[in-house]
Amino acid sequence: MNSRNSQKLIDILKLLFFQLSFIVLLGSCYTPIDGCLNIDATNYDASADEPCDDCCVFPNLNLKITHSVTIKGAFGQDSVINHSADSTFSNFNDNFFQIKGIEFYLSDFQLVLMDGSIAEVEDEMTFMIYESGASQTSKDTTVKDDFVLVSRSSFNYTIGEFRNPGTFMELRFSVGIDEGLSSINSDTLADTHPLSSENMMCFGTRDSGFVYQEFSLVKDTLTNPTEVEVFQMGKEIANSVQVILPLFGVLEPGFDSEIPLKVNYTKWLKGIDFTTNDVETIKSKIVSNTAEAFEIGE
Repeated sequence: MNSRNSQKLIDILKLLFFQLSFIVLLGSCYTPIDGCLNIDATNYDASADEPCDDCCVFPNLNLKITHSVTIKGAFGQDSVINHSADSTFSNFNDNFFQIKGIEFYLSDFQLVLMDGSIAEVEDEMTFMIYESGASQTSKDTTVKDDFVLVSRSSFNYTIGEFRNPGTFMELRFSVGIDEGLSSINSDTLADTHPLSSENMMCFGTRDSGFVYQEFSLVKDTLTNPTEVEVFQMGKEIANSVQVILPLFGVLEPGFDSEIPLKVNYTKWLKGIDFTTNDVETIKSKIVSNTAEAFEIGE
């Protein structure tokens, strides 16, 4: 090998050594990035090198309520959305009434996937539950925490954290509260929790249980336009009513999901004559109409 070729080889080796040294230097200065590497999280970071400690934020299952009544107009049935407390309706020719206030509990939400499996929220809570209505002895009980207290003046609710993406075909939920939770020590809950004793829907005594439906009505605007009567339904009639609705869609991983739910109060109060029916009959009919009042919205 002549001297020219030897020098050329030396120059090439020097260049390779320099490049290799530069790469090694860069590698020694690089700090791995921690981030959420769970693809089901809303803050999934594909560029992260190492999984972070409890930094992942998972999507919520939300509820959008449409409050509706149906009236018979000149051209058939019209849907009145978000009706006011001064709106007057009629179930019978001589019975004109007003809905002044509505509150009710929803709980135990389930989405049925195409393979038949059940998807639920991840939220859980440990409640102090008394052994009986009269007992002072309580025990900690962990249950799914997906309770929602709906009022006519509110439209959007968070059900809970949801980590079960997939294709679903059915929605199930209960209007009311499981009877086993009637003896919760609600004074131990945060004021913002739906079952807190700060809510007017909280039970008066542990024996009576929760009020799971409440309607405030002017029963007859023709004879008593300012007299409001409150109808409260609890476990003395039926503790809860299950609703099953067809709901087809896809929940994408990493994104909040919303269930559009329409509540038709005309159907909920169907067949009731407030001028002639007694209180127990009215309450019984409200409960028997409950499941029919719900449908999937838009």
